[in-house]
Amino acid sequence: MERDFNRQGSLIDPEEFKGITISIIGAGATGSHVALNLAQMGIGYQGNGVIKVWDFDEVEPHNLQNQAFWPKHIGTAKVDALADLLKERFNVEIETHNEKVVDQREVQCNYVFLLTDTMSSRGEIMDKAMRYAVNTDLVIETRMGLEDGRVYAFNPNNRDELKAWKETLYSDEEAEVSLCGTSASIVNTTQFISSLAVSRLIQHFRQEKSKLLSNINIEKQGVWNESIFTLHPESFMVRMFGEDVKFLQS
Repeated sequence: MERDFNRQGSLIDPEEFKGITISIIGAGATGSHVALNLAQMGIGYQGNGVIKVWDFDEVEPHNLQNQAFWPKHIGTAKVDALADLLKERFNVEIETHNEKVVDQREVQCNYVFLLTDTMSSRGEIMDKAMRYAVNTDLVIETRMGLEDGRVYAFNPNNRDELKAWKETLYSDEEAEVSLCGTSASIVNTTQFISSLAVSRLIQHFRQEKSKLLSNINIEKQGVWNESIFTLHPESFMVRMFGEDVKFLQS
């Protein structure tokens, strides 16, 4: 069945993603929903971009509560389960990597979602796999608690942005427990932070497009480097690295 993306056409056209690659590192709570959002927008459909997904875990029963998988996927590698889900629902095919990311250069896509379980693995991936990632325009990384979270978006080739992001990292001992399957992860927060992460990709893509099409009036304020939110009560703050936090909504 052909998919119709006309209703979102004024914001984003998936056909414009031809030739663009996206890596999702980690297919758990956030990663599985990021992939779902991308596919639902038509990215990866009939050659409208390439989605690569990296994970080395299998789907377990408790994953169904906050991840995108179905009961039939229990016991299946998460990357294979996600490939099955996106193919069946959206006719989107993805490139799967059932392995741990350490220093593989294949992760160096135009957009990289860094969504692993630990802070240490994120720093390691940036230092090894993403080293000299000249073709990567944006890295999007998320941190999630039970009812709050943060989304970081930065250019890994901008030394100031990379340094500022690294300064936000902390040890796994300091991090709030938010691994898949624990009580510190709930689906509404997961879906919110996943949508926000994808919105950073859209924000960057539209601004890059505006540079090529001067007749399109799109703000060029840059992509927010840090977004901070809580859901109960609702609050939302953003900032560019080096600037003060802006309180946007309460």
